[in-house]
Amino acid sequence: MILFLNGPFGVGKTTVARLLARKLPHAMLYDPEAIGFVLRRALGPFTKVEDYQDYTFWPRLVVGGARLSRAVSGRTLLIPMTMWRRSVFDPVVAGLRRVDPNLVCFRLTAPREVLVKRISSDTEDTGAYAWRASHFETCLEAMRDPAFGTEVQTEGLAPAAVAGRILESLSLDIGWSES
Repeated sequence: MILFLNGPFGVGKTTVARLLARKLPHAMLYDPEAIGFVLRRALGPFTKVEDYQDYTFWPRLVVGGARLSRAVSGRTLLIPMTMWRRSVFDPVVAGLRRVDPNLVCFRLTAPREVLVKRISSDTEDTGAYAWRASHFETCLEAMRDPAFGTEVQTEGLAPAAVAGRILESLSLDIGWSES
């Protein structure tokens, strides 16, 4: 199985994915941002793009990496990634479905004021604040589109509760505890 956790910056995708990785048997985190970082480092001096998702190779490498991870490990992949453009999201999802037809996409959402507070209080990646803020409205608008996955509202919920809702929606009974 592959679980794709989409949503705007600050909604808690990575935190929820980490919780799911601890709870789902044989699950592992697969972060497409790592591919973006490598492309930016390798191609940056030659090809300038605003977002590494704009690199032509990025979608294919994300799918190829997922295919390789599944072939080598056979494990459930948890993919936390903000994708707001259907022109990028749709081909990646189509490719991931070829890797595993059991792909499930979730769209984590929260109100604007909650996300602004989370983004501005992020102490792990303070350098990303300006970029996230400049794409904030675009991401919020995109996350209203059900094509980006099944909505899971996160407002007022601890990350463990969000993970629990995802597991419930998958009908997985693995003894989840929100503590």
